[in-house]
Amino acid sequence: MNISEAHVKLAEKFLYKENLKDVPMPDSLKKLVALAFTEEEATLVLNLTFTNKTTAQIARRAKRPVAEVRPILESLANRFLITGLKIMGVQTYAFLNFVPGLFEAQMIRSKNEEDNEALSDYFIQFASLFSEFYEEIMPWVKKSVAGKDLRFTRIIPVEKSLENAGGIIPHLTDSFMETIDRNNSFCLVPCSCRQEKRLIGEGCDKPLDVCSAMGWLADFAIDKGLARRVSKKEYIEAKTMAAEAGLVNMTDNLVNPLQVCSCCSCCCGALRMLKIHNIPTIVAGSRFEAQVVDDKCNACGKCAQICPMEAITWEKKTPPAKIDYARCIGCGLCVTACDQQNAITLRERSNYSPPSKNLLDYYADRYLEAKGRDLSVGQGFKLGAARIIGRLSPFSISGPGYHPPE
Repeated sequence: MNISEAHVKLAEKFLYKENLKDVPMPDSLKKLVALAFTEEEATLVLNLTFTNKTTAQIARRAKRPVAEVRPILESLANRFLITGLKIMGVQTYAFLNFVPGLFEAQMIRSKNEEDNEALSDYFIQFASLFSEFYEEIMPWVKKSVAGKDLRFTRIIPVEKSLENAGGIIPHLTDSFMETIDRNNSFCLVPCSCRQEKRLIGEGCDKPLDVCSAMGWLADFAIDKGLARRVSKKEYIEAKTMAAEAGLVNMTDNLVNPLQVCSCCSCCCGALRMLKIHNIPTIVAGSRFEAQVVDDKCNACGKCAQICPMEAITWEKKTPPAKIDYARCIGCGLCVTACDQQNAITLRERSNYSPPSKNLLDYYADRYLEAKGRDLSVGQGFKLGAARIIGRLSPFSISGPGYHPPE
């Protein structure tokens, strides 16, 4: 495998090396980039930004004729290695983030094209190299996020568990069914994390096609051939099956989320950060945490067996079960498992942080945590302006327009 200078520079771009000076550059990522992109493609992608540009604009940046650039961009977009989007009828392209983004698209492609023998070796190599990259980058991630409450995603309790919330009235953003009711377009996609592990022979037996998107993101994924459109009824049935299989609801850390993944802690990259690598600040726990009703517990062990974080311990015939609150993410699965004794309920988490109101707020919140609160006047002004624009804009980049009660 020939790894060119363009491949190395593109790998650095995926890791934001320009801003994160101390981030390591694993060989696995260089190999993965060389696997997915030709040298010519990598050179062209280096001219892309997160802002959508027309073919002509990209050609000017790359100092190449439009006729040469157009087919390369089309090929990259068709393989979901960059973003291709028509805006008011004009085709545009943008740089696609590595994770989340390019990785998930390749794994979804691999499931949708599993009968394509010509591509099977590519997808297996991609999954194998990504698995290596994940393990190699985790020590740096753990060190770099220490003490920072980043909360890129959040947990929503499984719906049935909210029935046993100790008299607490759930917020609208706590309820999975309420999130569904605010949308009218749904799709299901293969879980990229379980598909990755499946390709390298480490998959689990959990349902695969139960991750999802809603609203305009669902329409986009369906239009691009990545997802299968389903009715609201089919969507609810799929999510109910996922909960019964012990999968966790993980969604955008937004008031109006666009997607809900159904995650297992053995394959999911985010949950593995919590469970295996002990990086608790990446994912926000739900508004709730579990509590045991001591006089109802008979130490049957059902709660411990279903807990994805191994946060519950028990001894047979020696109730009550014990909960490690440093590990509890408030998914509610233990509550649903204890359906006979009703010995576990949800209680409100004391350190809960609500989700961001919109996407611009989300990026501002994450930036503040990553960079620290001591900003220059210019940086503070830009963040403040972004928040105002996000709240005044008639177009929502997150889910449907929705304003919860104060």
